[in-house]
Amino acid sequence: MKKTFALLVLTLLVLAACASQSAGQEISKERAIEIARQSINFEPGRIEAVKETEEDRPVWRVTFYAKGVDATHPGQVSFVVLDRKTGEMVSLGMS
Repeated sequence: MKKTFALLVLTLLVLAACASQSAGQEISKERAIEIARQSINFEPGRIEAVKETEEDRPVWRVTFYAKGVDATHPGQVSFVVLDRKTGEMVSLGMS
């Protein structure tokens, strides 16, 4: 009985340590771009990814610009906002 209880306590401690360690981690910029890219239907010429906070939520804002888009040549632009911890899509916008 004591061994079972000790094993249960040890298992719970290990699980708690793993959960607290992964809770503080964020997805990388590269992973954010990879996830966001699945939401667009054109070949981007330029990609920007910046860390932001929306409503107290840490997010990646990934912006895709179609080839040839710049200040003097507007064109297709899409942005995808992802939760930095989970990778969940928060919002999507296109122009």
